[in-house]
Amino acid sequence: MNKTMLAAATALSMISVPAMADHHEGDEMDMTADQQMMYDELDADQRAMFDTYSPDQQTMYFGWNDALRGYYWSLDEDQQEAWWYLDDDQRTTLFQIQAPEQRTAAWNSILTQVAQIEGEATGQTAGAATNASATSNSNMRFASNAVVQDIPAPHQGEYPVCESDADDNCINAWAAGRRGPGVERPLDYWPGQPASSM
Repeated sequence: MNKTMLAAATALSMISVPAMADHHEGDEMDMTADQQMMYDELDADQRAMFDTYSPDQQTMYFGWNDALRGYYWSLDEDQQEAWWYLDDDQRTTLFQIQAPEQRTAAWNSILTQVAQIEGEATGQTAGAATNASATSNSNMRFASNAVVQDIPAPHQGEYPVCESDADDNCINAWAAGRRGPGVERPLDYWPGQPASSM
């Protein structure tokens, strides 16, 4: 598998799924002749489902190429529901993943996130939604958790000259113009291996 597709699969497996807007059933859309032809190609069940979509969703559907529309109808009910949470770039990337195990991993990630979003929307805790999804798919593996690191506030004013026991938020003595005993000139070349690896 080429590196681009592997990168796409990896990116999709860590996709952040946005919350979806509510469906607006009952609104009808005026179809162009081409859209009407695409609609007429749907079977009775597909038409019934399509008719429940909001006008925005119907417009998105008609914007997909034949391959994406065909792929959409090959998905199971949960995947079809989750499909609407993705943007068109994410849909296309997901469709282009050829390796079945990578596509499955991407879908597992997407379905987990959708379950969390829907769980939160219905009042369940996010953990309960995740656990319900995890029990339905024993192959799920969480690779990492988000980590937030505090960074110091930006320094205000001029930096002080570094002392022997402090070398953060200060300027090198030589660079500050100090010369003389105890002030060594910085090297103008790379000395080799860092001391930590010796």
